[in-house]
This record gives sequence, structure tokens and C-alpha cells, in this order.
Amino acid sequence: MTELKVLAIVQGRTGSSRLPGKVLRQIGTEPMLGRVITRVSRARTVDQVVVATTVDPGDDPIASFCQERSIPCFRGNVFDVLDRYYQAALHFGADAIVRVTADCPMIDPVEIDRVVNVYLEGGYDFVTNRLPPPSTRTSPIGMDVEVCGMDALTLAWQNASEGFEREHVMPYLYDTRGRFRVKVVEHEPSLGHLRFTVDTPEDLALANAIYAAFDNRDDFSLVELLEMNARHPEWQAGVAQVRHKHLYEVDTRAQSASQSLEAEAPRVITTGQPKTTHSCPLCGQPTARVFHELNSFGFTTRYYQCHACGFVFQDAAESQAANPDFYAETYRKIYQDSPEPTAKDLRQQSLRAADQLNYLRQTGIPAPRRILDVGASSGLLLEHLRDGFHAEVVGVEPGDAYRDIAAGKGLRMAASLEQLLAEKPARFDLVTLMHVLEHLNEPLKTLVLIRERLLENDGHLFVEVPNLYAHDSFELAHLGAFSRHSLTEILRQAGYDVVASRAHGYPRSNTLKLYIAALAVPTRTPGALKPVHREKHVALKRNLGMFWRKLLTRLLPRATWLPLED
Repeated sequence: MTELKVLAIVQGRTGSSRLPGKVLRQIGTEPMLGRVITRVSRARTVDQVVVATTVDPGDDPIASFCQERSIPCFRGNVFDVLDRYYQAALHFGADAIVRVTADCPMIDPVEIDRVVNVYLEGGYDFVTNRLPPPSTRTSPIGMDVEVCGMDALTLAWQNASEGFEREHVMPYLYDTRGRFRVKVVEHEPSLGHLRFTVDTPEDLALANAIYAAFDNRDDFSLVELLEMNARHPEWQAGVAQVRHKHLYEVDTRAQSASQSLEAEAPRVITTGQPKTTHSCPLCGQPTARVFHELNSFGFTTRYYQCHACGFVFQDAAESQAANPDFYAETYRKIYQDSPEPTAKDLRQQSLRAADQLNYLRQTGIPAPRRILDVGASSGLLLEHLRDGFHAEVVGVEPGDAYRDIAAGKGLRMAASLEQLLAEKPARFDLVTLMHVLEHLNEPLKTLVLIRERLLENDGHLFVEVPNLYAHDSFELAHLGAFSRHSLTEILRQAGYDVVASRAHGYPRSNTLKLYIAALAVPTRTPGALKPVHREKHVALKRNLGMFWRKLLTRLLPRATWLPLED
């Protein structure tokens, strides 16, 4: 028994499209569903086994079978299997969920324990022993085990919108890299070519042959099964032509259900364009509405607000600023009329760097020995941090002219995180992103990458962004518009805990809270991922903030705005 309640949910229904009624077909002296339940129950890491079937009257025999044998049974949505799993997990009070299908009568309890133990010990959101192509399978077909936490399952239930994500339950947890912490437990040697599941009459014949070879025993191990399989080459030959269903293949009877899901989801309609969806960089929800539109440096710039979490963002597919060459070639030219830094720019950077160093000292963090500044510009912050903490410093800056200036000062510089990672650097005690996050096409993915590959486990991440409720925020280069709420949420989703934060205006204002800064550490509670909390009244708070900014500017211009130049 573990401190968490580990619930194994065996999904099954009689309405199989390829072998109707298969879950109650006899394998030796026992229905297949009974074989699966018995074998899963032997897993030492599993606290309870339940069956999740549907409310369709055709599945009454499954419910009756469970009732006769005192097996807990939950009945839910016919085609939205993700909803069925979520509701069953809620009903039985699960902390962790093990997904097993009812067509795997040779499932190995030792294999279940192997995967569950990695989940319990490794701090992952989702652990499995196989992923669909293009990933290479190393475990036999029919030994599939998937494990996730209740928090991750809740996020999938809230946000998954594709038909295959709803039917196959777990794809939302692994189909977008960086969204969750995923671990695949490989099998050595690779056994992915072997088939021990029941989808077709040929599979059912093989299952009966296997149980007959074991004299109807149901306690044989995977090792014993492999040994017996080696003695019977005709077994695998008999199922060699069976085509295994792929990830994106869904039951055609589910089309009306998936269409109903789409009908319920809000869509964005932009003038002169067809209906479309815009996936939120924070929560992944593929629905949003137009929030604001402007012309920025000659480009139409459109911001959307996520319907699910409230985050305001540009769609990278529409924005010129999402072009990989934008910062290397265009950004400084259109913002400053020159790729070179101006005196005004350097002054602001220097003042900001001194202020940020002072703030970091005030937080009382241990003096970092190695520091990485992402978006290092001309290296002024790196110089302040190096001298202030007597640390080794490294910078990442995509702008060629700025990077050359920093390198000319003797600072170690890289043009991108990818280039830096290729050098296999030692991890850093402090990573800073000053006015960088709002420029990123995939901010969540970048934050996860930093935590997993660049930041020490006890290191600190320091982030600062413009404040949506005080700063102009909306401009071509800003792909995301952050509030204190959304900054905290994206850090939390990326696996960080915020330990200190502030809203301030320096070096531009002493009265307006133009910027939001957050100091964060890798989370101390692995696996405690929570659904994104929705921010309310975003438009109202934006309007009030802009009104206050205009009012102070009109009434107290000198007190509100500090000089840009000496």
C-alpha cells in the first residue's frame, strides 16, 4: 500500500467494432474480463481495481458480471472514454490512475508494478511502458500500462478536444512535448514485435492457446509467457497479419459525440476569415476570442484571450514576431532604427541591471556561483551579476550586434538555448529572463527546458515581464501579455514554486507598476501539478489600469515618468 490511493481502471464495453462482445468471451474456463481483473489485482502497487464501462444498455452484461463477483463498476460516457475515466477516478477517490484495457488477458502484474513504481518514485505526471508511433515500442502489445496523477487527468479532461484524445484517454498527457513530465519505461531487450492482446478472432484463438498451454492457470508471469511463446512459433505467426489500431483512429460511431463537443466550444470569428481556433500557450485550450487588435510597426497585430484560463496572447501562426529570424535580423532595426544599441537603451539597461541585482540581494538567496542570462542583450546585467556575486556568467542573445558587443567584453555568449545546450554546460545556480518570456513563441516549453536541463535542483529562476494592467504591453514583439496571475500560473505549470515577487516601475516610473518580477525554484512537490486557475475580469482590469496610467500621466507627468536619458 502506498500513501497515495492507486486505482486501476479497466475499461471495457461489449460494442467492440472488430470483435463484438469480446470482453466477455471465454478464454479457457473464464471470461476475458475476469482474466484481466484477476491479473491486475495481483499488482502489489494497486490499491483497488474497478471496471469502467458505459451506460449503453448493451453493456448491462458487464455490469451484471461485476455485480455477481462484487467487482466495483462505474458506468459512464459511451464514446468519451476520457470523461468516463475522470468520473470513475473522482467517484472512487483516486490519487493515481492506472489505465488497463479489458482486452489484455495476459497483462503482467509485475509489469504494472514496474511502471507504477517509476511514477511513484520519479516525480512524473505520466508514466507508461509504450508510446504510439513514431516512438518505438519495446514492450509487447497487450502489456500496455499507463499511469498518471489525478491532477494531470483533470487537466486532460478539462482541455482535451480532439476525438482521439477523448477516446484513447491519455494522449493529451503526451502528445505535446513539454506540456507534462513524461517518462517511458523501456523494456530490454525490445519485445515490441510480440502480440498478446485480443482485438480479432485470431487474437482470441491465440489467447485460448496460451491459457491451454498453461493448463488454464492465470498466474503465469511474463517471463513464463515468453518462454512458452518461444516454444510455439506458430502463435505469433497466427497474428502476424493483424493490424494494430493507431493513435488517431477513433470509433466512427463517436463522430456525433465529438461534433457535439466541438459545438459546445467557443470559436473565434475574425472578419473576412473562416472560423478557426487558437491554442493558448498557457493551458493549451484550443479556443479563444479576439481581445485587441492594433497596427504595430506596420503589421496587423491581433491578441486573443483564452476562454479557459484568461491568458492574453498572439497566435504564433499569425505573428511576424514568431519568425525564428525576427530577433536576429529585424527586431532592433524596427524598434530603434538601428541594429546597434543606442545611448538611451544602454542607460536603461544599466539602471535596470543595478536594480535587479539589488533586489536579488534583498531576497536573501545564496550567492550563485554560475549564472545564465537568457536574452542577455549587450551583457550589462551579466556584468552586474558577475561583479556583484563574483560568479561565472553565460549569456544567450539572438541579436547579432548585441551579442558581439557582449562577447567583446569577454562574456561567454551563445546565439540560442539550443546552441548552448549543444555545448553541454554545467547547470546554473541562477537563470534570469528579463523581459524575455513575453517574446517567446512557446514560453511554457522554454521554462520546462530550463528546469530540466539547465537549472540546478536547488537553483533559482528570476523572471521579469511587462504588466498587462499598467504597461502598454500590446506590440508586435510581445507574443504574450502577462499579469501577475498568469506569470505565476505559467511558472507553476512549468514545475516551479514562486518564492518572491514584486510589481514596480523602475527605471521608467516611481508610481506605475509597469513590470512584474518573480523569483522561483523547482517545485519541492513533484507530481503536484494543478489545473490552470482561470483569471477573471481581465478586460476590466486592463481598462482600469490603462485609465489610471493616462490619468497620472496627465495630472502628474514628471512624477509619473522618469527620464529616459541623462
